[in-house]
Amino acid sequence: MLKKQLTESSITPTKSDFSMTMNIINVMEFVKFAQWFATPKVEREHKTQKAFAEAVGVCEDTLTDWKRRPEFWPIVQRLIGERIREHIPDVIHGLMKNASSKGKASDVEAYLRLSGLIQSKND
Repeated sequence: MLKKQLTESSITPTKSDFSMTMNIINVMEFVKFAQWFATPKVEREHKTQKAFAEAVGVCEDTLTDWKRRPEFWPIVQRLIGERIREHIPDVIHGLMKNASSKGKASDVEAYLRLSGLIQSKND
């Protein structure tokens, strides 16, 4: 799954895309680690940080250090956001099915809010 995600991700690990990572020697591995970290644990090809480190050829301590870098988390958040956006149609479909078949009030309310027929409580 990781190989598929690395090739299909909208982030191609290049130095020009991540100018903020210029102080990192292994930029490609840094971005791959962010991609791995943003992947749900059940979908990771390498189940542990240690296994991932061995697969990409860096020390596990390097990965720990990268998680402390301020530029790591915005990349992870961007990747998670992309993943969420990819699943929005399926989630809305599931919400619609639940709202129409089971009639849970929270599902119906969420679906109507998404449709624009009702406003959220904060609006």
